[in-house]
Amino acid sequence: MQKQTKQRGRPKGSNSFAKLKLADLISIVGADGIVPVSKVWLREKNVDIVESSAKIQLAAAEEPVAPEEKIEFAITSFED
Repeated sequence: MQKQTKQRGRPKGSNSFAKLKLADLISIVGADGIVPVSKVWLREKNVDIVESSAKIQLAAAEEPVAPEEKIEFAITSFED
């Protein structure tokens, strides 16, 4: 007879998320309220996450990115 191991974590099929209308969410937290969202969900919506030590700033993936300036340089090799 095998000893049954203790199962951990959420039960199979359970979900940690609830669906809520945006209008209802705004009425709860206000238009400027901060709401925690899943990083996986943000990636699915094509939103880039830029993390800093103070805040997380979101930048939509559709925004054009300015090209970086090129730096001119020369390589000098010294031979014996």
